[in-house]
Amino acid sequence: MREEYKLPVFYFLVLGAFAGWQSYYNLHLDGIGFSSMQIGILNAIFIATSALVVPFWGILADKYGGNRILLLLSMVCALMVFLLGETFKFHWMLMFIAVVSVFHQPSGAVVDGMTMRFVRKNPRFSFGQFRLWTSVGYASISLIVGYLARQGTDIIFKISAGLFLLLALFNLFTLPAKPVTGKNLVNFKSFGVFFKNYRMVFFLLLIFFFGIAIAPLMQFINLYYNDIGASASFIGWVFFLQAIPEIPAYIVGTRIVKRIGAENMILLSMAVSLLRLVFYGLISVPEVAIFFSVFHCITMAFFLLGVVEYVDARTPDHLRITGQTLIWAFHYGAGVSVGNIFLGYLRDATGMLKAMHIHALIALVILLLTALLFRKVKST
Repeated sequence: MREEYKLPVFYFLVLGAFAGWQSYYNLHLDGIGFSSMQIGILNAIFIATSALVVPFWGILADKYGGNRILLLLSMVCALMVFLLGETFKFHWMLMFIAVVSVFHQPSGAVVDGMTMRFVRKNPRFSFGQFRLWTSVGYASISLIVGYLARQGTDIIFKISAGLFLLLALFNLFTLPAKPVTGKNLVNFKSFGVFFKNYRMVFFLLLIFFFGIAIAPLMQFINLYYNDIGASASFIGWVFFLQAIPEIPAYIVGTRIVKRIGAENMILLSMAVSLLRLVFYGLISVPEVAIFFSVFHCITMAFFLLGVVEYVDARTPDHLRITGQTLIWAFHYGAGVSVGNIFLGYLRDATGMLKAMHIHALIALVILLLTALLFRKVKST
C-alpha cells in the first residue's frame, strides 16, 4: 500500500486508541478512589517515562524502519491498556502505566518522523494534511467513548485495546518489503548532532518548561470540567470540540507557517495558550468554558506545526524520526509530566481555578524567553 494512504490510517488509529482510554482515564481513577496527587503521579509517570525512552525508540526506528517499530509498539499497547482496566490498586496501576508509557508514547513521534521523511521526498504533500487525521481519530473516538462511559469507565480500556490491535494488524499486512532506514548512518552517538547545537538545546528546554505551563490544558482538563460540574457526556463534547477544529487548523496552519515562519507560529500558539489558561481560571460554568475549547487547535496544531518545522529544518535526513522524538521527549514527555505533578498538588491545595492562573504565569515567562531566543537568532 502506498505511503500516502497508510499514514492517515496510522494517525487515526494511534490517536483514536489514545483518546479511547486517556480522555477518561482521570475520571476512572477518580471514580475508583484515587487522590488528586495519585492521579497526578500516574499521569506524570505516563509521560515522564517517555521522556527517557522516546528518543531511543526514534533511533531504533531510524535504524530498523518506522513501520516495524510501530508494529511492536502497538502490539504491546493492545495488551497493556487492556490490563489497565483490570486493576484497582495504585501500585499495580503504577507499574502498568509505566509499561504503557514506554510502548505508547513513541508511537506518535515515530509516525511524525515517517511523515516528515515522506513529505521531504514528495513536496506536493504537506505534514498538516496527514497530521489532521489525528484530530479526526481523537474527536470521533472521544465522542463515542463519552457516551459509552456513562455506564461505567471500564469500557474505555477495551475499546482502546481493540484499536491498538487493529493498528497492529493493519501495519502487519501493509509492511513494506524493504524498510526505509538509515541503518549504516544511525547509532546512539547520533544524539550529538542535536546537543552540540546550543540554540537547539535552549529551544528544547523552553518547550520543556512550556509543557509544564500548559499541563492544565492537556490530561487534567477533564478534571477541570469535572470540578466545575460537567457530566461525562459533556466532557466527551469538550474533547470533540477541541479536536474537530484541529482538522482545518492543520490545513490552514501549513500555509500560515510557510508565510509567517516557524518561530512566529510557535509564539502565536504560546500566546493563545496563555490566554486560555487565564480565562479558564475565571470561568466556573461548563457551558461558558467550552467556548475556549475551540482554541485548542492553536494550542496543539499550530504549536506542533511550528515546532516540527523548526526542528526538522535543523535535522539531517537520516535522523528525521529521532528529531521528532526529541520534541515528544522534552515537551510532551518531561514537560507535561512535571506539570501534571505540580498541577496535582495545586488542585488539592488551591483548586483548579487558581491553578490555571499559576500556570498562566509560567506560560508568560516562557513566551517572553522564547521571543528573546528567536530575536537573538535573527539578529546574528
